[in-house]
Amino acid sequence: MLSRIARRLLGSRALLGLAFLMLGGALATAFALLTIGLLTPLLDPVQDVPAAVSMVVGAVIGVLLVGLVGALPAVRRIEGVATESLLGVAFPGGTPRAAARWDDRFRSVAWLWAHLVAGATFVFGAAALPVFLGDLRWWLFPVGLVVSVVGGAALVAGLRLVALPLLGASVHERIAALERQTAELGARNRIAREIHDSVGHALSLVTVQAAAARRVQTRDPAFVADALAAIEDASRQAAAELDHVLGLLRADEAPRHTTPDLTALGDLVAATRRAGLDVTLDDKLGAEDVAELSPVASRELYRVAQEGLANVLRHGSGPCRIRLGRRSAEVELEITNEIGTPTTRSGRPRRRTGSGVAGIVDRVEAIGGRATVGPADGGRWQLRAVLPWVAR
Repeated sequence: MLSRIARRLLGSRALLGLAFLMLGGALATAFALLTIGLLTPLLDPVQDVPAAVSMVVGAVIGVLLVGLVGALPAVRRIEGVATESLLGVAFPGGTPRAAARWDDRFRSVAWLWAHLVAGATFVFGAAALPVFLGDLRWWLFPVGLVVSVVGGAALVAGLRLVALPLLGASVHERIAALERQTAELGARNRIAREIHDSVGHALSLVTVQAAAARRVQTRDPAFVADALAAIEDASRQAAAELDHVLGLLRADEAPRHTTPDLTALGDLVAATRRAGLDVTLDDKLGAEDVAELSPVASRELYRVAQEGLANVLRHGSGPCRIRLGRRSAEVELEITNEIGTPTTRSGRPRRRTGSGVAGIVDRVEAIGGRATVGPADGGRWQLRAVLPWVAR
């Protein structure tokens, strides 16, 4: 029991805490000397100044000095580093930043006062108490040392309790941190969605073409050649789009590949046809409308079509029909196809898994639209996305 108490009072962490108190005592001494240096020229020309007046003026000067120094933005950062390294306080969100708002500066001043008062109490008490007790009885000198160490440990514990309220993140800093975290998560989700939609679609095309070519490699060389050409095109497109997504991750490098939009919808349909899917495109927009549509809406509708066709290749069957048109203040994309062969004993359609459907809904709702995905009349599967018409 006694050894445990001794380790707590004389361990490395305890000694660092006492060093923090001595640092506070040294700062308190420096402020006191500076206060005396400013007070003397003020009171020397005045004769017979009462001691009470000198103490009041000195206290005012000292308070102003501590307040001015504590309100400096960098003081919060400096005290935060010292508190982490010497007191062992772990601040949620990392070391305190320099104070940017006045409420943070006021808390910095309060912490500086706590540091100075605790340090001065420990330093002057540890210096005076053992000597005072030793003057009374020589054998009381060690008792004074023990009391000083125990008192210092109590002061350190008190400082640890008030460190987080006075130096920790303010409400505004916590909100800013949450906003940064939300933005980072949003960027990561967007990049993951880009990779899923672009590369996932290309891999679906490659898989379907490779499987079909393998089945007829000896009977239909012409089909095999076409399949290999389609695989080459899909792989090249996937590599280009992957380079674009990786460019988003490299902040110092501009992406070399632009995200495709509705102007590339015909190429997407053609590549899907080469994969063996019977696809019909009913485009009511026309080149002028596509050119007028907002780039964001155009890109997102292309991604929706890309993911929709990839889902047809994975889970459904042809024929597949894509309808793109404008209805007053909205632009609508609809993909319908036959539901794939049932795989359950009850004969129900195979359940679709993965993040593709959720990604479609997220994409559309993120820019103010709406999307529905599911079975439709006539045993068909339907994807429908509607976005508000926003011109460039």
